[in-house]
Amino acid sequence: MATKDFTSGEEGRQIINFAIPIITGSVFMQLYHYTDSVIVGRFIGKEALAAVGASTPFVFMLVALVIGISMGTTIIISQCFGRKQYEPIKRAADSLYIFLLISAIILTVLGIIFNHDIMRFINLPEEIQPYASEYLNIYLLGLIFLFGFNSLSAILRGVGDSKTPLLFLIVSSVLNIILDLLFVVVFKWGIAGAAWATNIAQASAVIFGIIYVNKHNHLVKLDLRHLSFDKTLFIRSIKLGLPAGMQQLFVSFGMLAIVGLVNGFGTDVIAAYSAASRIETFVCIIPMNLSIALTTFTGQNFSAGKIDRVRKGLHSTIKTSLIASFIILLVLSAFARPLMNMFVPEPSVIEVGCQYLIVLGLSFWLFSIMFCYMGTLRGMGNTIAPMFISLITLWIIRIPVASLLSSHIGELGIWVSSSISWFIGMIAAIIIFYRTTKTSKTLQNSINIPEEIF
Repeated sequence: MATKDFTSGEEGRQIINFAIPIITGSVFMQLYHYTDSVIVGRFIGKEALAAVGASTPFVFMLVALVIGISMGTTIIISQCFGRKQYEPIKRAADSLYIFLLISAIILTVLGIIFNHDIMRFINLPEEIQPYASEYLNIYLLGLIFLFGFNSLSAILRGVGDSKTPLLFLIVSSVLNIILDLLFVVVFKWGIAGAAWATNIAQASAVIFGIIYVNKHNHLVKLDLRHLSFDKTLFIRSIKLGLPAGMQQLFVSFGMLAIVGLVNGFGTDVIAAYSAASRIETFVCIIPMNLSIALTTFTGQNFSAGKIDRVRKGLHSTIKTSLIASFIILLVLSAFARPLMNMFVPEPSVIEVGCQYLIVLGLSFWLFSIMFCYMGTLRGMGNTIAPMFISLITLWIIRIPVASLLSSHIGELGIWVSSSISWFIGMIAAIIIFYRTTKTSKTLQNSINIPEEIF
């Protein structure tokens, strides 16, 4: 049984070792979308590339609440594991499986019904809408597999196992690349082929993951015939995870607003934003997954009363994030143009994308530090603060600033608005963390799993 106890040992090394498989797994997961974009841009055209990029914020919006509930379950499982209370782990996992199955079905139906309304809402140019609608409809059919794998990964991280999901992501990512080339390049299925390739690859990850977990990890095994829904644990998961889910939901609404601003600058800027956003997603993998590792690390140590280990783990992770941010700046500065050229060879698109990536590289350290503090706060059970930080920096800072600046300096104003919002978010997260640790005993008592659950 692959589990990990974080309540003893060298903090920084533990977090990095735990995060590496998660980071690697995220890289392979993003290869789904990256491969779609590269092949679509190269073999279908910039309109199809723009359509794939335009669909992404809406898909993220669909999974936002689900991500939050999964995060709440991860916190509960990590706290139970930290307290050596193993019996509730299976009930928490079963409750998440049931919730995600029902959610996937409902969201798929709603997404397909309102597909065309969504395209109009985000002000997508008419020449792109047919591509985006076709891609989104097919992608939604695989939502159940996307949810399924996210739930398996969240549950396994709660018991300290970040390696198992990686194994199946590698296999499914390679499969996705092969199917993309087969469906789009050989069979000439167009943008539909890219969507079907992604769905089949995601389904393979879920199927192989369930088979493996059922054989090797009895704490979180999935038995569809004997699933049990624990209302108390699920409500607890909602209380812990809903703020993170609401944060993601409102962030995704905000990203739709940003996309709406981008769409006003025409197909070239939309295609550039789509391609550069794919690169940005890869760049964000490191701080976002270090944050996930910190949440599990903090959950176990905070529930065990080891506040000093929480602080040491946070500081070690910040150092790692700053080093990574510096390397990312060098890479983006040197290779922005070749990276953009991988997606689409048109100079006008490449120029806009390079501008986006340079601004990203210069300010990425702000994003990294902000996420380190927010991951630690979530592990301590303070999921409300990260939610408000994200909402305020996006809706009160980024969107108004993007709207104002873009009217004066064009699309550059949209890119710069991210840097400004990250700076304010970082300062807010630091202040809230140090205020939270001063009242850590009260907070710890408020988030510990109630004894009646055991």
